[in-house]
Amino acid sequence: MKKEDVETELAQLERSRDVAIGRMLRCRVRYFTDGAVLGSREFVDGVFRACRDRFGAKRKSGARKLRGSGTPAAGALWSARDLRRDIG
Repeated sequence: MKKEDVETELAQLERSRDVAIGRMLRCRVRYFTDGAVLGSREFVDGVFRACRDRFGAKRKSGARKLRGSGTPAAGALWSARDLRRDIG
């Protein structure tokens, strides 16, 4: 995206909290890169079970809700990592 387009998108996002899932996902690349696994709750939990040895012993489930501007998709999409802070 061009810098002007990014600035326009960010300005629109700041004005409205009710963001369409498609638009939100374009802006939330971090879930694709840092989230490790992104999909339905069943899919993320399945990957968690298949790769159980890669997670800590105290962890009981794989799926984590999306936070921040990912909230509109929180019921439909889940991540394997609980991303708490935006890195910018």
